[in-house]
Amino acid sequence: MNQQRNLAWSKDPAKNNDQHAVDLYTIQTGSAEDVSFLIDHLPSFLYPSGERTIVEWGIGGASLGGHSTWIALSREPRLTLGIPIVGCPSYTKLISHRAASSDIPFSPPYFPVSFQTYIRTHDLAQLAFRAKDASNPFFGKKVLVLSGKEDKLVPWAASAEFVEGLEVGDGGVKRVVVEEGAGHEWTEGMLKEANKFMREWLGL
Repeated sequence: MNQQRNLAWSKDPAKNNDQHAVDLYTIQTGSAEDVSFLIDHLPSFLYPSGERTIVEWGIGGASLGGHSTWIALSREPRLTLGIPIVGCPSYTKLISHRAASSDIPFSPPYFPVSFQTYIRTHDLAQLAFRAKDASNPFFGKKVLVLSGKEDKLVPWAASAEFVEGLEVGDGGVKRVVVEEGAGHEWTEGMLKEANKFMREWLGL
């Protein structure tokens, strides 16, 4: 395993990862696919004799896990609840901001042409997230968005348009908390909000 691939762009060659854009996205999507794999098989390990049936699934994650939470919510219909914490639903907006702040051009080799083509059709911002019907993968789901107003790594501005336009319908729930004074962190206040949301909507 190459630990360098977990890093971002940096002026320091020892900490720089030229392929950060691709690596960041593939880790996000790979993690989301892992969630579906767990939903497929976890019941067999937890209740091998069929003692219980899992009827609702939820997901939550912070930072990279927050990005993956958004993707998993959009792709896995068995997930009914999601709590993205300091994550961003719009990969294009997030990575564009990060590239600009690092003086990285939005072009090869940092952004391969094939990758740009893929993102144009697969970024969550291309989904029908504003629709009030089943074409919207978030419709009917319960979503708690937790972000820090002072977050510089994953700025709220990159998420705001998507989150504000997100439609979950009458059967869904959308709660948004942008915490004053919080940066790229999972604060005590966010933890309390997450606990409250799960207890209310997953019956924990």
